[in-house]
Amino acid sequence: MTMMDDLLVEGALRVDFQPIVRVGSDGVELYALEALTRGPRGSTMERPDVLFEYARRKGEEIRIDLVCIVEALAAAATLPAAPHLSINVHASTLANTDYFTEMLIGAASAHGIEPQRLMLEIVEHRAPCPKRPLQTTLADLREAGVRIALDDLGVGASNYHMFIDCRPDHIKIDRYIVAGCSSDPYRLAVIRSLVALGQECGATPIAEGVEENADLAAVREAGIDLVQGWIYSRSLPAAELAVSHFLQPPVIN
Repeated sequence: MTMMDDLLVEGALRVDFQPIVRVGSDGVELYALEALTRGPRGSTMERPDVLFEYARRKGEEIRIDLVCIVEALAAAATLPAAPHLSINVHASTLANTDYFTEMLIGAASAHGIEPQRLMLEIVEHRAPCPKRPLQTTLADLREAGVRIALDDLGVGASNYHMFIDCRPDHIKIDRYIVAGCSSDPYRLAVIRSLVALGQECGATPIAEGVEENADLAAVREAGIDLVQGWIYSRSLPAAELAVSHFLQPPVIN
C-alpha cells in the first residue's frame, strides 16, 4: 500500500470542529461548526497544509477531498445539531466531479443531516479551475439548499476572480487580515472594503482568526458579527466539543 492508501483507510483521518459564532450586544450564539480535517496523530501528515499539499503532488486532491467530506459528515452526526455545518472543499473538486451534489446530499442524508444545514467553504491553492462546470455544480448545490462560502478571501487563489465565479453567500476574511486589525489601519481598511463588498453583493462576512478582544471590537465596529477564532474556541474533536465551551463570551470593551 502507498502512503496515500494508508491515509484513506477508514479512521486514519481525524476531524476536529471549530465554532463560528454570532456576536451581538446581548451575547453570543452558535452559528456554525466548521469541520477541519487532520492527518494521523503524530505523523508528518497531521498538519492539514502538509496533508493536502501531498495529495496535490500525487494528483489525489479530489479523492482525498471526497473522503474528508464523508468523514466530516460522519463525525458531525455524533454532535448536537448546530444551525450550520461548514465543510471545506476545493473549487477544482467541484469543477471536476459531476456527481458531487448527489454524493454530498446522499452522504448527509445517511447521517441525518439536512442539506439546508450545510455550508461549503470553497478553497483553492492553484490556478483558477474551469468556470462553467464550477458554476453548474454551485447552482445544483444552491438548488438543494446548500450555502456557499468563499474561504480565506484576500489570500492566495481566494481572490476577486473566485468571488465573481462563486457568488458566495458568505465571505471568510482570512486571519492574516484580521489579526492585529485593531492597531493597523491598512488591515482595518481592507476589512471595511470587504464588508462593503459583501453588503453590495449579498455575501455575509465572517472574520477568521480572532484572538484578541481589541480585534473583536474592531471587526464588530466594521460591521461583522460572525467571528471564528481562539478567543471563543480552538478546534476540538467531537468528543470534547461542548456547547458551554463557546457560549461564555469574553468581555467586549
